[in-house]
Amino acid sequence: MLKNMEYVYAVYLNKSFSKAAGELYISQPALSATIKKVEEEIGLPIFDRSSNPIQLTKAGEYYIESIETIMNIEKEMRSYFNHLAEDNQGTISVGGASFFCTHILPKIAQEFKEEYPDYKVNLLEANADDLIKCLRTGIVDMMIDVEKKDISKMFDSFVWAEEHILLAVPSSYEINNKLRNYQITFQNIANGNYLSERYPKVNLKEFQKEDFLLLKKGNDLNQRSLKMCRNAGFTPTISMYLDQMLTSYYIASNEKGIAFVRASVTHYLEATNKLCFYKIDDDNARQNIMLYYKKTQPLPKVGTDFISFIKEKKNRSSVSFNTL
Repeated sequence: MLKNMEYVYAVYLNKSFSKAAGELYISQPALSATIKKVEEEIGLPIFDRSSNPIQLTKAGEYYIESIETIMNIEKEMRSYFNHLAEDNQGTISVGGASFFCTHILPKIAQEFKEEYPDYKVNLLEANADDLIKCLRTGIVDMMIDVEKKDISKMFDSFVWAEEHILLAVPSSYEINNKLRNYQITFQNIANGNYLSERYPKVNLKEFQKEDFLLLKKGNDLNQRSLKMCRNAGFTPTISMYLDQMLTSYYIASNEKGIAFVRASVTHYLEATNKLCFYKIDDDNARQNIMLYYKKTQPLPKVGTDFISFIKEKKNRSSVSFNTL
């Protein structure tokens, strides 16, 4: 029933028997006869030939859905066998957001290469939604992202690091005078001293009259920031929506609003006195960063060695692994 599915699918894509025949390098009468035979086998027409361009019938829609399901299974099989074949080739693809691909993963990839000279790490930068698609379809072998409970059933994972979100407030803002006892210097964030309980957390409600810089919708930090503001009892005034967290950091430095930033930015940027930093009194300001990989597809040896490598690095407390 599905042995000639490539012919049916070609007609569906081209919405024309003549165009499909040309693409398949067969005559149009031969293609028409083949499609007719398939329709006779299933007992129903697949195409409505009275429309221009031709359209699928209800039976045809189901037939095409079935074909695409089979194609996806075939793609999964091919990807599975390719991964097995790549065991000896030593290439692993890791996806991550811009911050990770720019500041963290390159150093890890370099150190991994030094320890395993025959291996190669490819990095793919993408937003969270695209990363999930890339991992599901096998474009990447694993991805680094914030903890997401809604995808925990789809992928295997482990905690890669702990992330802390801080508030970055332009130093010129008057609110800082009121909150001097809560302020943390750039240096004390970079060296990890900010984690000490001697640095108190501030209630976000103190900033409810200020303008905020938020990442665009769909970004986890956007949702997390709004939730923390709601928990503090207010809806923030947003002066700008941005694509990248580092962009919001620099714009805050130019006195255009308050930004939510990762504490780990201090590991990679020059110290500044243009911003005052605050710990936030909300559980959402702390979360796990996860490394995700597919449950249904075994990792090649380079993948399992990569996971072992970064777990060992974490245990040795290498910079940026224990606390972001």
